Amino acid sequence: MKTTLASTISFAHDHGFAAALARGRTRPLVLAYHRVVDDFASIARTGMPSMLTSTGMFERHLDSLARHFRFVTLDDIGAQVLSGRPFDKPVAAVTFDDGYQDVYEQAYPVLTRKGIPAAVFVVTDLIGRSVWQVHDRLYHLVGRAFATWHDPHRELCALLKALDLSVDSSIAQTREATRTPLLTVSALLPGLPMADVQRVMDGLEASVGQGVSDIPRTLGWAELDVMRRGGVTIGSHTKRHVSLPAESAATVADELSGSKQALEARLGESIVHFAYPGGQFTPSVIEAVAQADYRFAYTACQHGDPHHRALTIERLLLWEGSSVDADGRFSSALLNCQAQDLWPPSRQCARVHAGTAHAHG
Repeated sequence: MKTTLASTISFAHDHGFAAALARGRTRPLVLAYHRVVDDFASIARTGMPSMLTSTGMFERHLDSLARHFRFVTLDDIGAQVLSGRPFDKPVAAVTFDDGYQDVYEQAYPVLTRKGIPAAVFVVTDLIGRSVWQVHDRLYHLVGRAFATWHDPHRELCALLKALDLSVDSSIAQTREATRTPLLTVSALLPGLPMADVQRVMDGLEASVGQGVSDIPRTLGWAELDVMRRGGVTIGSHTKRHVSLPAESAATVADELSGSKQALEARLGESIVHFAYPGGQFTPSVIEAVAQADYRFAYTACQHGDPHHRALTIERLLLWEGSSVDADGRFSSALLNCQAQDLWPPSRQCARVHAGTAHAHG
C-alpha cells in the first residue's frame, strides 16, 4: 500500500502534477548517512540498524537520486542558501555524521567512482582512537540489559531513579519508550548532558557487564586528509557528540570551538560547516554556533528555522530500511517521494528544537 501510493505520487511529480508541492530548485536536498557497510544483516545484529546502510543500497540511493538531482558540494549549497537564488535544476549533497572508518572504506570509493562530492562531520575527540561513540556504547549496554533483565522497563526506571536522573517522561509513563533498545537510546540521549549519560552507562555496565563486542572504528587523521584532498568537505560534529541543548553554555562553547580548532590545526583549512549531534538545537545553541564562527549548520530532520536558514539547513536522514517496500526491496518511487518532500504526507519530529520556528513540517 505504501509503495503503491508512493509510486502514484512519484509519477504525478515526474509529470508535473505535484510540482507545486515538491522541493524545487530553491530547497536543496542534503542527505545524511552514518555508516556504509559491506554486510548490513551481520553488523545490524550488534549495531544500531538505523545508522547502517549497505554499500549496495547506498549505490541504489545515489543512482536513483541522480535521475532527479545534480550532486553539489556543501559550499555550493551554502552559497545558494545565503543568496536565495535558485539552482538551474534541483540539487543534492551527500553527508556523513560521526566519522566512522567505513565511510572511507566503503562509501568514499563509490563516491569517487561516480564523481559525487560529499562531506563528513567528525567527532574530533574520537579521531583515530579505538573508543566507543557514545550512542554505540549506550545501545550496546541497553541491549545487554534488555536481554538480561526480567522487566527492562521497571529495572531501567529503577536505575534512573537510583541515579537521581530526570529524563524523558515517556520512559516513566509508558513502556513504549523501552520497547526496544533503539527506542530507549532515542529517549535517553537528547535530554542528558554527557556526564549523566556516562553515569547511566556506568550503571548499566555495573548491572550487566560490558560484554564483548567490536567497537566501530573511527576515521584517523590520515584518512581524513586523503578524503579532504580528494574533494570531501570536512565539518565539525563537536568534540564528544554531546546533546548541545542539555549542556551548559560553557560546555557548548568548548565543544563547538574545540572541535573547530582541532580540525583547522590538523587539516590546515578553515572549518565552516557544522552538524548538530542528534539534530538537537535551540535558539541559544544556534547563537553559540554562530559565535563559534561556523557559517553553515545542518539538522538531522526536515525542520529548519526560517530566521536562521544558514544555521539550520535541513537534511534527509537515510539508512538501509528508509526507502524499501513491504518485502524489504528498494523502492525508487518511495525514495523520490522522500527526496521531493512529498512523503510521508505528515510527520512529527521528536528532536529538541524548543523555541525555534519551523520552516517546514
